[in-house]
Amino acid sequence: MTIELHTETYGDGPQEVIVCNGLSQSTANWRGLARANPQFRWILYDARGHGKSKVGPKPFNLDLHVEDLLHVLDKTEAVRPVLMGFSHGARVSLRAAAEHGDRFTGVVLVSCASQQTPRRKAHVTSWHRCLEIGGVRAMAWAALPNIVGRKILHKIKDLEMLVDGSVSRNQEEGLRHMFRGMAGYPEARLDAERIGLPTLVLRGDEDPLVEERDSRELGEWIDGAKTVTFQECGHTLPLEEPQAFLETVENFIDGLT
Repeated sequence: MTIELHTETYGDGPQEVIVCNGLSQSTANWRGLARANPQFRWILYDARGHGKSKVGPKPFNLDLHVEDLLHVLDKTEAVRPVLMGFSHGARVSLRAAAEHGDRFTGVVLVSCASQQTPRRKAHVTSWHRCLEIGGVRAMAWAALPNIVGRKILHKIKDLEMLVDGSVSRNQEEGLRHMFRGMAGYPEARLDAERIGLPTLVLRGDEDPLVEERDSRELGEWIDGAKTVTFQECGHTLPLEEPQAFLETVENFIDGLT
């Protein structure tokens, strides 16, 4: 069942780009990039239970997130945009591109995992447990060293400010249902091998959550996919290297026309 999701659009370029946020993200994480690059029409939205979007019916599952994405496409009258997914949003994008490829022109997967490794499971489980024990603030502190790359940490010395930002844009109930739903997601390979769209896979070489193996496997499973690794970048590479990130995405989009 779809709900009304908070959406924002920026730019008026001929090519549309719709962004699927990562876990604990909102439109606030992408607004600066979108405003600074009006050559595209950016479509941003808060996933259910995040930012200004309501939690809605439970439980959450992968197909429900895809249904929400399609609802945003219809609401904004988007016509075959490039689908860009970050982290959890990249997993949603894999399923959306596999089952609704005719709705998109191409796919950009940013910091996307190919499978659930014991290390990744430990990270996610620790965030979930911190959320249950101490709420959103405790979860934000636990996730901070893994989510925020060192280039951002060098620029922003006030860690409390980063945590405050995460707390302000998240709902504890929504995060709880996100974690519970994620535990039941199918293997990414089952969707990746069905994608027939031009695909770009991006990761940072210092990402503690997404390894070189993840990009390599996605590149093998998705026919014709191109993989790019950003040096000295962590999980949040669009924020750590915004110019290089944008140039890479622009080159990919230019190749679609």
